[in-house]
Amino acid sequence: MTVSSDAMGWSNWSGNQSAPQARIIQPETEEELRELIVTGDCPLRVVGSGHSFTPIVSTTGSVINLDRMSGVVSVDTEANLATIKAGSRLKDLSPALEEHGVAFKNLGDINVQSFAGATATGTHGTGEKLGCLSSEIVGVRLMKADGDIKEATLATDPDLVRAAQVSVGALGVLLEATLKVRPSYKLHRTTSSEPIEKILDAATERWSNNRNYEFFYVPYSGYGINIFHNETEADATIREEQDDDAGLAAMRGIRDRLKWSPFLRKKTLQAAFKRMKGENTVDQSWRLLASVRNTHFNEMEYHIPVENGLEAFKEVVAVIEDKCRGVFFPIEMRKTAGDAAWLSPFQGGPRISIAVHAAADERHDWFFDYIEPIFSNAGGRPHWGKLHSLGREDLERLYPDFLRFLELRKRFDPDGKFLSKGLAKYWGDQL
Repeated sequence: MTVSSDAMGWSNWSGNQSAPQARIIQPETEEELRELIVTGDCPLRVVGSGHSFTPIVSTTGSVINLDRMSGVVSVDTEANLATIKAGSRLKDLSPALEEHGVAFKNLGDINVQSFAGATATGTHGTGEKLGCLSSEIVGVRLMKADGDIKEATLATDPDLVRAAQVSVGALGVLLEATLKVRPSYKLHRTTSSEPIEKILDAATERWSNNRNYEFFYVPYSGYGINIFHNETEADATIREEQDDDAGLAAMRGIRDRLKWSPFLRKKTLQAAFKRMKGENTVDQSWRLLASVRNTHFNEMEYHIPVENGLEAFKEVVAVIEDKCRGVFFPIEMRKTAGDAAWLSPFQGGPRISIAVHAAADERHDWFFDYIEPIFSNAGGRPHWGKLHSLGREDLERLYPDFLRFLELRKRFDPDGKFLSKGLAKYWGDQL
């Protein structure tokens, strides 16, 4: 077992959450993990890549990193099922699964997260007929607070699987998961810029007629960027080098120079969009669905009932362009199919997801002052890994199975070994 000697403890990717007093521990075996859970400094929290912005890992006890417990356990190509170790990073799993001729059905727009972290927070991509990553889980191996291992499938214990699919790490440590996969496939990726009015008019149809569709709106520009992915049997093409970070730097520079004049800012951005060269690429699915994100940011994302999604987006744009001249990050819009996980934001039906971002070195209080009220009024549920201010009463109102989850959590962790201060607010517990 490796114990970090870093006196500064742990911090997340954006730097907005930390655990400066925590021990960072990397078990290599289930036996080492069991010893840590039974005898380790509490509260215990499991961390993946640190791409969550909420305080779900921050603890004064021990932070458990499962990077040394990763890899593909088995693949059943006839049943299209794969069993993987939950500490595995998505970026490593995709090429490993391809060696077996299978692939994830869908992925989000980054792939550096651990599988456990991504599914515990309900991470998703886009696609009207495609669920979030958690919804593909059909079986789990979970180590509880007493060190015992619980195994379940949708056939043997559907309640546990539905609770564990999106658990925010509150039930114990997910060791392995069996999930639905599919034969490897290629996608044709195209991108284009367009006035936002045309994008909004066509969005519903585009979600219906494309495997994956999303768009980004650049504040103060009047323009957005469409991203389409559709399956193809065409030969793979050479992809031109992509540099989203350079694009963000340019948007930030325009903001810095022209924040005083929304009119000139809009004209400058529109001129850039009219010169934009769209992408036209064919490759394996996992190479195109995820992008590299090197510019650090903080994020708030809510999942809105479909009937309210586009109107909520318009309200977000209006308030940003009226009150938040410092915003330059694009606003992201995606759509995801519904599922049955107890704490999934998509439980019960499809949702439209709206995400706002702020550079990590800039203020993001406007998320809470202006944007979150719009999301809440539209009936939105927050992404478990992205910033929100909700507590027990709010979450109980939003999730029909919330109390069932709390009851199961109490049974699996009666002494609160996995209960951090951040989670205590969600569950209504006292620390």
